[in-house]
Amino acid sequence: MRRSVYNLLREAQQKMSGFAVFMNYQFMHFGVKAEPAALLSVEVELGGESMNLEDVADVAIPEEDQFALIPKEQDSLFAICKAVAQAHPDYKIEQKSMNDEEESSEGAESEEEDDKYVLCTMPEVDDDRHDAGMDYVKAVYEEMTAKIEAANAAYDVKIAKQLVGAKPEEIDEAKEELKKLYDQIMETCKSYREEKEKQIETAYQEYLARKAESERVESERQAARGEDKGSKLDLSQLAGDE
Repeated sequence: MRRSVYNLLREAQQKMSGFAVFMNYQFMHFGVKAEPAALLSVEVELGGESMNLEDVADVAIPEEDQFALIPKEQDSLFAICKAVAQAHPDYKIEQKSMNDEEESSEGAESEEEDDKYVLCTMPEVDDDRHDAGMDYVKAVYEEMTAKIEAANAAYDVKIAKQLVGAKPEEIDEAKEELKKLYDQIMETCKSYREEKEKQIETAYQEYLARKAESERVESERQAARGEDKGSKLDLSQLAGDE
């Protein structure tokens, strides 16, 4: 294979793979589980300087739907809360004491002397969020795969120009290599989409199960209260008859 064609194939792979990686990164921004890559967009303003979150805080995952952001310096606590809220307005953001006592929410400062950290919780996947999530995933997938298809077509043309006058088997080999790259990357995109949709659906089913259990408990509580009232009424009537 000609070096010029090989170089074009490598460029095509990098271009199309870049779209696939960016697609998955966008999926992470729809918070269902705590995925550290979603925090890459968080930029903390301190002293007039923009800093990466990792430069000012350590990240832990206490629960699968929570980030714990532990400031390296306590005076950056408010700035971290503000930065996360700007990048991920759907997160529930709280300040917590390192002694596990709940503190004020949304970055409000406290007079407590205990060291604090920031707890970020993903929103519950209820009916509305489930539908919004599925629509978001579909839109991102279609946008990125369209760009991959356009890149594939563009490199197909570039390779054809490099092979003007070449033997048919050489042309076929190059086209087959490009198609192989395209198919692999599209399959990767499909797996990213399926994984995110499964994540959303699983969280939604868990929400429905919790809701059904809550409704069942409430129904039983109401039924027990009704029976108690009926029992009191019967005793009152019995006393009246006597």
